[in-house]
Amino acid sequence: MKFRFTHHAEYRVFIERNISAEAIKETIRTPDTVTALPDGVIKCSKKLEAGMLTVVYCKDKNTYIIITAYFK
Repeated sequence: MKFRFTHHAEYRVFIERNISAEAIKETIRTPDTVTALPDGVIKCSKKLEAGMLTVVYCKDKNTYIIITAYFK
């Protein structure tokens, strides 16, 4: 399983929101909820110690392309 972050995600997730890559990977691997959005985009959420983490991504073959992530 490969993970790639868009430039938007790198800035917003790591710099502004201080969310770890491991928390994002865990949410994608074992989500509590999954919602399919238009154009092949997927939104998944998982309850973590810091709160409910939502990750928005799309998949290209064996690579998960992270668009954004945020805590609710």
